[in-house]
Amino acid sequence: MAQRHQAPKGRLRIDLPIAIGRLHILPVLQRFLKRWPEVEADVSFTDEYRDIVGDGIDVAVRIGGPTDNRLIRRVLAPHRLITCAAPAYLQQRGTPHAIEELARHDRIAFKHAGGPVAWHYRIGGEDRDVGVKGNLHLGNTEAIRDACLSGMGLAQLSAFLVGGDIRQGRLVPVLEEFERDEPPVCVVYPTRKHVSPKVRLFIEAIRAEWTNGAPWA
Repeated sequence: MAQRHQAPKGRLRIDLPIAIGRLHILPVLQRFLKRWPEVEADVSFTDEYRDIVGDGIDVAVRIGGPTDNRLIRRVLAPHRLITCAAPAYLQQRGTPHAIEELARHDRIAFKHAGGPVAWHYRIGGEDRDVGVKGNLHLGNTEAIRDACLSGMGLAQLSAFLVGGDIRQGRLVPVLEEFERDEPPVCVVYPTRKHVSPKVRLFIEAIRAEWTNGAPWA
């Protein structure tokens, strides 16, 4: 009980996915550090699933990921993928209304593990992965967003990356009726009898700022 009321201090090792970490977690961390100046944050960025326990990570944000009985997992926000394009591209090439129409469009694919990652849809009540043989393969989602904004083609990107662009009309969602539920954005941390104040309060800081929904919603 005494530990729960102690001010957080010491080194806090955090592991974040690259895009959501930079865009949506770092602003929370900045305000957290101003409030608790005795905390020293050590932040790593990767879209791979690290061994949190083995690497000595205190807390991590993940999008879905495998279950691990050594970790406690708390859902922070829902996650969805949006197929979208710049208005100028759609004006020139037309708007697809069926999955089959993707084949006649320029597609910007995310390259991972040596090949393009399939796009995710729900078709006829079933979740399906649709292979993407795009004319541009990029290994960074923010680079894909930039290419999509410049009118280079259709892309399927996370709502946390393009939500603001869609609200402001820089990108237009398509094929929305085929979107499916994706694994949520979660915070995970090693199972311990007592969670340190720095970990507990950092998680509370994120949840407090996202009380009314994730910032990209």
